[in-house]
Amino acid sequence: MSIERHGEVRPCFGRRHAQTGATPVYHLIPMSTEETNSTDISRIPFKALGLRTGMALQTRRLVEGASKKESQFFGAIEGKGVMVGPMGPDGVSTELDDGEVCVVRGFTGLYEFSFLSKVLQTFQKPFAYALLAYPAQVDARKVRQSMRTKTSWPATVQTAAKDAQPAGPALQGTLVDISMHGAMIKIESALSTVGDMVTLRLSVTFEDQPVQLNLNASIGHNNRTATDPAFYVGLVFHNLTQLDKLVLNYATQSAAERQ
Repeated sequence: MSIERHGEVRPCFGRRHAQTGATPVYHLIPMSTEETNSTDISRIPFKALGLRTGMALQTRRLVEGASKKESQFFGAIEGKGVMVGPMGPDGVSTELDDGEVCVVRGFTGLYEFSFLSKVLQTFQKPFAYALLAYPAQVDARKVRQSMRTKTSWPATVQTAAKDAQPAGPALQGTLVDISMHGAMIKIESALSTVGDMVTLRLSVTFEDQPVQLNLNASIGHNNRTATDPAFYVGLVFHNLTQLDKLVLNYATQSAAERQ
């Protein structure tokens, strides 16, 4: 059995769960792709991810034809379970059923990660969420290669054309942080889903001359908290030119000096 083109599922049996008896522990075995070399993937404890309440996730039932569901992390009890629910205050269903297996993917700002887990129970009150079996370890790839510099920088972001769909509208936003490898932008409306390609545009004064940067990036995470209606979108840069790298280096150093 395979999951998209990321790997194959191999069940093995671990210790008994207090509520469900013998529970299979599912491992996602990564395969080499053009984007990700299998040697980049490591097994780390779930707790090491440092997930925070409200972080965006993607969940998908492990059945043929199932689609991805934009979800969020609510919390976890080590060794017991992980609580996930639909994204946004108006979410009414996890689209998961008791007893089935689902794949969970996400980005913490430092790691891209995925794991498979059994749905122990679903709830509708006091809010919609699913309790998943706690994964002792997850497949993770460290993608953040440098510390980001906090900033407040006007920028626009636009989803790239995909399949038969044209490029989306350019959305005005503010860069919250930036580095040589990625950035986070704050925007007022939803952008797209994790993994989709976008173009980030910002103006930089470099050697007394205005320079317009058009940076290709993928969406690493897309978070929205209960206290802030804005969306915080984490971006990972791709295929930067030498000029892009030179100007980004100047921009991050200048932002750091102003702090």
